[in-house]
Amino acid sequence: MTLGLKKKQSLVDRKPPEAPYYLRAEDLFIDAHDREIFVKHIFSESEGTTGYGPVIMSPGISSNANIFRLSGDGEYLSLANNRSFANLLASEGFDVYLYHPGYSDRVFNRYVSRHCPQSRYYKKRYRVPQKYSYGDLINHEAPAVIDFVRRHSHCKSISWVGYSLGGMVAYSYLSKNPGNPIKNLVTIGSPMALNQIFFRFIPFINFMSSLLGFEEDALLGNLSQNMVPLTRTIRALPDWMVRFNLITPYLGNPLNIKNRTVKTLLGHIVEPMPKGLQKFFSRFIEQGYSSKEKFINYLERLRSLKRSRKNFLFFYGARDVIATPESVFLAREIISPKDPYNLVAVPTAGHIDLLLGTHSYERVWKPTLEWLKENNSPSV
Repeated sequence: MTLGLKKKQSLVDRKPPEAPYYLRAEDLFIDAHDREIFVKHIFSESEGTTGYGPVIMSPGISSNANIFRLSGDGEYLSLANNRSFANLLASEGFDVYLYHPGYSDRVFNRYVSRHCPQSRYYKKRYRVPQKYSYGDLINHEAPAVIDFVRRHSHCKSISWVGYSLGGMVAYSYLSKNPGNPIKNLVTIGSPMALNQIFFRFIPFINFMSSLLGFEEDALLGNLSQNMVPLTRTIRALPDWMVRFNLITPYLGNPLNIKNRTVKTLLGHIVEPMPKGLQKFFSRFIEQGYSSKEKFINYLERLRSLKRSRKNFLFFYGARDVIATPESVFLAREIISPKDPYNLVAVPTAGHIDLLLGTHSYERVWKPTLEWLKENNSPSV
């Protein structure tokens, strides 16, 4: 009993809030369509903090929402500072809801199944449904998360910050739900369509997925994370191999991201890609929409957002070969072309370092914070 208590107290999110930001985190679980969705709520308990309302943060493909809890220096999960994207927003008065999609195998098996008695997966091995696909994200999970956050926060409107796939989910959700409560949408490297280059990495992601699956099975025991082969291997890799190899130039600008950040990303945040999601993206890249009618209807519904009172902000990396600048331009042109200030370039950024690069704090996080403040009515 004593050992278990000490273990729980050692968790970052269980520590008492610290000055000057007094950030606290709580675990929230949503039951939706016979599935459980995990959301981490981060907020400030500092007296006199101006409240700016709820923000849902949605990660990119093959990553969990802890990507927003990673600093540019590679520090991970801390609540003692404002040097991660999630902490920055929470420290300034936003209610931050980190949405871990249903494919977040590592989060469930490393954290939820070991530390969250309120979860249906407590002390159980979480397995992503084999047929899990894009439809699960936009038809089941996104609506459930948005409805839950609206009720939990007691706010009629919310903000959504989506990185890569997280922004694409928002595009699809908006097209299907015209009367939705999203007031402000920020997308970071979120294309309107995927580049063919992404298709080449799917076999590599499949291989990594199988390795991660073995790792999570091992973690269900009492093994330390340091004892798990994949994590130990990643930590032992020389820095040049982590940042400078044949693949990394396609995923981001290796000169614009720190070694520790990449290692933390690989060791803690990269998620297995479900086979159903792999097949969906492979088919989508090769064939596009199943019919011309569906594509036209999708575009028409997105164009109708021009007449709404919603606010949009689009970030793109000038060197991004996955979410190419042209594809982000297209999203902005369809959804909100009249605002001359809603398209922001990050000059040296590729895809991953657009969110986690050495200049992301100044060029992406802070501008997002100020923009959200401008578009949200404060309450004390």
